[in-house]
Amino acid sequence: MDAQTERQHVLILGGTKEARQLAEALAAAEPFNVTYALHAPTGTVQAPQNCTLHVGSFGGKDGLLAFIDAQHVSVLINALHPHARVMQDRFEALSGALALPTYSLHRPLWSAQSGDQWRHFSDVEDLIGAVQQAGLTTLFCAVGPQSMQAFAALTDAATVYARRFDVSRGADNGAIRWIDALPHPSQDAEIKLLKALGIQALVTKNSGGDRPAKLDAAKHLGLPVFLLDPPGRPKGGFDDWQDLRDALLRHV
Repeated sequence: MDAQTERQHVLILGGTKEARQLAEALAAAEPFNVTYALHAPTGTVQAPQNCTLHVGSFGGKDGLLAFIDAQHVSVLINALHPHARVMQDRFEALSGALALPTYSLHRPLWSAQSGDQWRHFSDVEDLIGAVQQAGLTTLFCAVGPQSMQAFAALTDAATVYARRFDVSRGADNGAIRWIDALPHPSQDAEIKLLKALGIQALVTKNSGGDRPAKLDAAKHLGLPVFLLDPPGRPKGGFDDWQDLRDALLRHV
């Protein structure tokens, strides 16, 4: 970064809780103005405190480059959700060609605990095939409403429940049994829900971050969990948003 510039303009490609924490921490530091960008958020999103919020597409690679130039962005940070593959690829394609510092914040993925019955998959089709081969007929598919279309084949041989808190989002598939609610923060509430629905297995993405109650509920009930892992992450970067904040502050 140019130490002579009075305030640095940091553009954060966000999508996780840790990304918001980083944005607010940098915005609170004197050297930084922060723009927090979300490509396709679910529901109404508030800007992180003291940050500018950019919602929606930049217009592809050229649009992002134009934004960086027009807004005098001096630092670009990839703090995207692990499964945001299109934007992840775009960042990787740009980062080596930009004449400005780029950083990545990686969200540590979930790790199995004693008692978990997890099966990991890197491909949606392989996951669906394994679920169908297991003969499971009642599933809870917690992959996010925007991703349900990719998992629609699960409804061919099973009753599939999925959750959303924004009723405008979700696959147009009448076979999916939608639960219009936020995820429960408590294990007991998730256990009660899974039992009431007669769920035989949980299907979800390995999104990382704090371990959600649904995984603990599945473990408690002895349910298998079919996990879709994100594509391999780029080398380098930071696993802790506080470490990235400190690194940026040291180089102002």
